[in-house]
Amino acid sequence: MLPGRQWVGGILFDESGLVLCSGRGGIVALEAETGRTRSLVSSIEGQPVIAVNDMEGDGRGGFYAGTIDFVSALEKGEAPSPGQFFHMAASGEITVLRRDVYASNGIAASPCGKWLYHSETMRGIWRYPLAANGVPGDGELFIEIEDSDGLVVDAEGNLWVACWSTGRLLHYSPERICLKALSFPYPHIVSIDFGASDPSRLVISTGGNANVPQAGAVLELKVDVPGLPGPLTRLKGLEAGL
Repeated sequence: MLPGRQWVGGILFDESGLVLCSGRGGIVALEAETGRTRSLVSSIEGQPVIAVNDMEGDGRGGFYAGTIDFVSALEKGEAPSPGQFFHMAASGEITVLRRDVYASNGIAASPCGKWLYHSETMRGIWRYPLAANGVPGDGELFIEIEDSDGLVVDAEGNLWVACWSTGRLLHYSPERICLKALSFPYPHIVSIDFGASDPSRLVISTGGNANVPQAGAVLELKVDVPGLPGPLTRLKGLEAGL
């Protein structure tokens, strides 16, 4: 499925049954049964998208996502160009929230609906106040972590943060207190999410290299506080499929 798709940053499920898939060139809608796709986001503000990384539903039919310059960083060995953190409403309207994000990663909202968290690798976790329409206001650097990658928020509003370069999983309260710091025998902790059938199960994706046996695994961790179901998108124009 999607054999030519590079750097899959994330997936979201739409109420239509289609799957939104980010990666090189932007975001496509995928019909899993046939493999057919349709481009959803290939440019922002008139500029072509290099790649889109993590995405998260906004609970109102739209989603949040961030662009990232994988080409410069991984193919050319150059400093990446700045990317965009943006919101796409269910209507298809895109609002750019920031234009200075160099490594956009995990995104999650608090269960109270007041806050949106965004991981920017090399800087840390940003927190944004959420307006009634789901569009975030001006953010603040909430927790400084140089290697933050994926993140999720549990039912009590605590954050789990994957750490790319230190092989750790950090657990923070909404008051920025570090509740746990777990280390794993893998060089990279990349992405985390709660299990769909068992939300008290944290699913952890790791990355590695040839020097580390069993690197690049998927792990399970039982947690005391479960997560909440991820919201589906409901994008205009996808109701009838592709």
